[in-house]
Amino acid sequence: MKRAVCCGHRVIRLPEIWRDDAPGERRAALVENGNIVEIHIQRDALWALGETGTGRIDRKTPSGAYVVTDEGQELLLRSKIGDPEGVRLTFELTREAIAEPGRIKPAEIALRDSGCAQPSQKDALWDVRLTAFAQPVISASIADGFDIALSGQSQLGSVIISFQRTKAGLVFDVDGIGRAFDINQVAAVEIARLLRLYQVGAMVMIDFVSMEAKAQRTQIAEIFDAASMSDARPFDRTAINGYGLMQVVRARPTPSVLDHLFDTRVAALSDETQAYWLLRAVAQSSGFGARTVTARPDVAALLESQNWSIWRAQAVRAAGADMLVVADEKTTGYGHVHVAQS
Repeated sequence: MKRAVCCGHRVIRLPEIWRDDAPGERRAALVENGNIVEIHIQRDALWALGETGTGRIDRKTPSGAYVVTDEGQELLLRSKIGDPEGVRLTFELTREAIAEPGRIKPAEIALRDSGCAQPSQKDALWDVRLTAFAQPVISASIADGFDIALSGQSQLGSVIISFQRTKAGLVFDVDGIGRAFDINQVAAVEIARLLRLYQVGAMVMIDFVSMEAKAQRTQIAEIFDAASMSDARPFDRTAINGYGLMQVVRARPTPSVLDHLFDTRVAALSDETQAYWLLRAVAQSSGFGARTVTARPDVAALLESQNWSIWRAQAVRAAGADMLVVADEKTTGYGHVHVAQS
């Protein structure tokens, strides 16, 4: 961590980007004064924002069309098109696919000239995404930044903030001991921090502890606004009503960290996340013996699938040893990696 000396004896640590790449999954965190304030994820199995490609019109709709890529993925074009079904075209991704509980919203595209298409841009797009911060980039683990996301709860003293993904959006529930205004003041700042930390977009519902005084409700909303000033993502919000509810709508060009971790599930890691994390563990493991990856059957099948062969090869190359996948329905957690003694 870089340091800059300022007045008196205080030392301010300058902002940095922590980069934490692994087979199939890129992670990065913006770190300010020693604290992770934003986490970004890009997965190679998904089309990335700004990526270009080609596909054919599968079926038209009154307002656009569904386009199927050469790999068989379905994308949504939200503009009218005169070409008939079956015609090939070139596109650029304008919004990544978004996973919600029980469903996946397809990625959205815009039409581009055929000369814009590139075979693969994920590395370059990720580098551009990081250089946008204009901060030094170092290699470091950001695994601790997922702790609150996995628990679905943040506790600050006696204030408890619980959250859960729904089809309608992310819902926060605020509870605690003491004066409602004091509880809500802590919650407003923490929720703004979590929205930035996990790059949450779309609809957010916040259920504050109810307060009768309108002036207090207005003040809590303004505290939320002030705490959100450092977040570059635009948002709109309602006032806090008499029941303590406030609605926030944020831009959503990419999946949030929560969307990546849980996919179509509510509070359980997706098969994809478990597979990515196991490959990460293989790539980062030490020792000379073969790596045995034990996972639930669905996760094991994913790891052994043809679509994941390139990331298996990357993990094996990073570990410098062979990898064996074992399916075990009794596996706990997201599985584990054993290094054979040789």
